[in-house]
Amino acid sequence: MGLRQDFEELKESIKEEKEEKKTKKFRLPFKARVSKRKMREGYTTIMVINENKNVDFTREPIKDGTYNIDDTFHAVQSEDVLFYKGRPLVIQVKKKLNPYSSDGDNETYGQKYVMARMEGDKLTLKKKIGWGMSIGLLIIVGIVIYAVITGS
Repeated sequence: MGLRQDFEELKESIKEEKEEKKTKKFRLPFKARVSKRKMREGYTTIMVINENKNVDFTREPIKDGTYNIDDTFHAVQSEDVLFYKGRPLVIQVKKKLNPYSSDGDNETYGQKYVMARMEGDKLTLKKKIGWGMSIGLLIIVGIVIYAVITGS
């Protein structure tokens, strides 16, 4: 009986070893890693939870308390920034304005920051278009003057 009992214990220990799989350490994707230089420039790693419950990692700069993910602006406060291995990390649900936090259901605190950022980006876009139009107009006027002088 002793030999059979030892054999059964050996079988159980082998089964337990098979069940204890070695877990792979989690590593951030390369495109989401933030270096020390990027961290000084205000970049952070953002974990985006999409509508289909898939997770994407990206890195974006935080500017005026907001960041941009796929043409949508999201607000962030210092309490919402987590740290993973000494690097900043924000968990963002795609359809929400503010990142995931334990503060509750208040979604209105970031609206003024998002609106200010949208207004600022809108004004800079207009300025860029104005300079492009003026340079194009100068080129056309130069061609017309050249044509008049040469008589073609």
